[in-house]
Amino acid sequence: MKLHAALAKALADGGASRLFGVVGDANAYMVDVYARSGEGRYIAAANENGAVLMAIGAAMVSGGTGFATVTHGPALTNCVTALAEGVKSNTPIVLLCGDTPANDRENLQNIDQKAVILSSGAGFEQMRSPETALADLARAVRRARSERRPVAFNMPAEMQWSDVDYVLVSWEVPALPETRIEGESLDNAIGIIAAARRPVVLAGRGAIDAASRAALLKLARRLEAPVATTMRAKNLFRGEDHALGVYGTVSTSAASDAIMKADCLIAFGASLNFHTTAQGSFVEGKRVIQIADRAQDLGVAAVANVAILGRPADVAETFCHWLDEAEIPASGFTRELPAQGLDRPEVKNAGATREGCVDFLTTLDRLNAVLPQERTLVTDAGRWMVRSYGLLTAPGPRDHVTSASFGSIGLGMATAIGAAAMRPDRPAILFCGDGGFMLGNLTEFNTAVRERMDIICVVFDDGSYGAEHIQFRDKQLDPAIALFSWPEFAVVAEALGGAGMAIRTEADLDALPVAIEARDRTRPFLIDVKLDPDRMTMW
Repeated sequence: MKLHAALAKALADGGASRLFGVVGDANAYMVDVYARSGEGRYIAAANENGAVLMAIGAAMVSGGTGFATVTHGPALTNCVTALAEGVKSNTPIVLLCGDTPANDRENLQNIDQKAVILSSGAGFEQMRSPETALADLARAVRRARSERRPVAFNMPAEMQWSDVDYVLVSWEVPALPETRIEGESLDNAIGIIAAARRPVVLAGRGAIDAASRAALLKLARRLEAPVATTMRAKNLFRGEDHALGVYGTVSTSAASDAIMKADCLIAFGASLNFHTTAQGSFVEGKRVIQIADRAQDLGVAAVANVAILGRPADVAETFCHWLDEAEIPASGFTRELPAQGLDRPEVKNAGATREGCVDFLTTLDRLNAVLPQERTLVTDAGRWMVRSYGLLTAPGPRDHVTSASFGSIGLGMATAIGAAAMRPDRPAILFCGDGGFMLGNLTEFNTAVRERMDIICVVFDDGSYGAEHIQFRDKQLDPAIALFSWPEFAVVAEALGGAGMAIRTEADLDALPVAIEARDRTRPFLIDVKLDPDRMTMW
């Protein structure tokens, strides 16, 4: 068959059930075959950056690998921000990107694509020839999975119509074998745990599978230690007794008090970055044991007293075994703490707001309560997100998709579309700012319309670039250049084929539950929350 058809068949046979992209001359024929095969669903993005973000959203929700495709030149350079987001969030995706013919030096879209891709931190895999193309693609997929980052598969346009023999090449990456630890590291870890009087068991994104959750809870109960998570593992222990919620800069007051009293941190699948450690204050004075299943995740931020390479569930079970063998008593730390409520943030009204605006925190709390509880939660970036991370809930950690690992606003809508494509059984609820909506989310809103997706988009609309507004105010300067007169977003949503309503008063909030229940679930619904830029609580 022709190579473009063989690549499409490899995607379908390999289990790529969703493909997100923007077509051009170097990938259109492959996409056409894939879309017509009936083996997977192709979703056309409005912008190439959006296509990559959709693949990231799909991968975050599924726990698998996301797939996106674009053509060459400017199509690829449009993807750099999204690729960097995927790298920083450790999300495995494969970007199948076309390339200009090697002999066409004067092609307007010719660029050093390898240099562009590597600049983002993503991996690069070259399609070397028609004969090796399927093996080259398989290598790109395996690398994305094992390296947990985006890998671009570079496809020269002139090879697409070559005749090839189709051969299915395995994409599988072998699972790690059972972890068996012994020797000095084990002895030191058990010694630290035995000496601890107030230990905390922490789960990161690398320990959110069911086996890890069960093993970590078993260890915590054996030690009578509270449990906590990083931001990207939030909701893993939701509803369990003595759950501190998020360990880090968005910890509640009650959780922070408990964390500061702790003398030992046992961290599984967490890199212990500055967010998790609250700039180091949450590990200061504590003995730290760090467990991860990749060597590159150990010691990259906070340096642990003991670092162990292994599967979190296996290591937790090993700890339990030796604690029992040594008859080490429980710490009793949880007896000092209330069973419930440690992870519940305090919500205070910020005071009088300007006319036509509602209070941010109390409105955020109310939105969390009235929006559908069986949800895929997607959060964009902005000054509103810090308190939102603490207040907003989702059923589990894979049901909360973040898009702020690179610190960019405007990546949320495309990410939400990718998540919604993988979980059509529940609404995807996107929270974003007005600046982020205009910068990038507006671009893909109509994609959600075309795909008839049940996405609820909450826009926190304070008419400003919030982080910059804060800095100007802190320095007693006029924030005029960070203020904007945006269009009415609810009207824009309707013009793009969706639906929308504005929240300006308490009465509007009272009417919101009925509007949510009555919404058309085959098109996105936008909620424009009008806020006072001088009454936004960031911390």
